Amino acid sequence: MKILIIGPLGAGKSTLAYSINKKYGVPRLNLDEVQRVTGGGYRNEDEQLSILHDFLKNNDNWVMEGCQKTLYEKVNPNLIVDMRISRLLAIRRFTLRFFKAKKLIGKNVSPELPVQAYHYRKVTLSKILDWDRANKEINQQIDDYLKNKKIPIIKCKGFSDYQKIFDYIENFGS
Repeated sequence: MKILIIGPLGAGKSTLAYSINKKYGVPRLNLDEVQRVTGGGYRNEDEQLSILHDFLKNNDNWVMEGCQKTLYEKVNPNLIVDMRISRLLAIRRFTLRFFKAKKLIGKNVSPELPVQAYHYRKVTLSKILDWDRANKEINQQIDDYLKNKKIPIIKCKGFSDYQKIFDYIENFGS
């Protein structure tokens, strides 16, 4: 099964992807980690596409999550999970990330930690407003992407919707 989880920043895509990875043992790819490098820089598009291509070549089944349209539009999933949530909930979750990341300042942070932890070191109103504008654009891109898709799309707002995704996975191909 090839599962693509898309949604705005703070929607819970990584949490769901980790849950699917642990429950079913399918390889996971975080598109944020493909795009960014540790420390906050970005890979060029050729490097990103090379990482994506290698992952797809080496894995018949996978769970992939992110909001980078230039990457997710290059894959052919069997299932798309649409994790768009309310704007207020997204802003709350995004803001809380700063406080979680602040606990890492001054500590020896493992390079295994997702790059997002480095990205959220300092909270500012400007970052929150920029993030909110980016999420509006991401939601529009998702609308455009999903418009003509002929594969199953499951909407997921949070933990309470996980079971319907797990049920679909378990019944896939039956």
